Amino acid sequence: MTKQNVPVRFAAAISSELQEKVLQASQFSGWIEKTRSGFDLRSVLVRDVLMFGARVGFVVVEADAWNEGAKMPCFAVLRDPTVSIMPVLTVKDARGEKYVVLVREARLPVGQMVAALPAGVIDGEAAEIAALRELREETGLNLIAGKPYRLRETPVFLSPGGSSEEMMLYAVDIVLTRAEMDGLLNRKAGLADEHEHTTVCVVPLEEIPRHTPNAHCLLSWHLYQQHCADLKSAQYVRV
Repeated sequence: MTKQNVPVRFAAAISSELQEKVLQASQFSGWIEKTRSGFDLRSVLVRDVLMFGARVGFVVVEADAWNEGAKMPCFAVLRDPTVSIMPVLTVKDARGEKYVVLVREARLPVGQMVAALPAGVIDGEAAEIAALRELREETGLNLIAGKPYRLRETPVFLSPGGSSEEMMLYAVDIVLTRAEMDGLLNRKAGLADEHEHTTVCVVPLEEIPRHTPNAHCLLSWHLYQQHCADLKSAQYVRV
């Protein structure tokens, strides 16, 4: 088989039906297009496919790829683009206080519970819509006011040495009463049919590094502070 003039082979255990799904999957075709335009991509072997229900989830590939005459490391895990959203809460009667909503969830690859921002796959929708959907599914916050905004114009690569995953980072500012904020604490959320079992945490904005080792959370925290500094600077210039 070929995909965009690149020979593609499949491991013997991958059925012909699954092969067709991989060839049509956006994470596979998008990766082929990007890689062959940036490097000398000579062939691809699909070693394994992990399905998320009826959707192609992870595709494990071995590629014969070259860059400036040198053979490149050959393995990669391909997956769809993802999104995260940083919900920053301000208490209505104490505007000087800012908090961030995190969710705690068991993460098998690292073998422990991890607190992180609401995040997930962009499932054929605009990134902003996906961010709001993940916020609703993982925390129960269903925003009818408050518009999410990008913390960075382009996606970030989370582990480019092994995975194609790229993530768009969003934030949203929300004003709640203290009672409404307290009602979020320890709320159980997530989609059971997708094996999501999350517990909501609310932590002071300035303490984020103490509560999560997650790289996209720490980057979002840094970019949010830069965003606030830029707003203050713009206000000062206008005055």
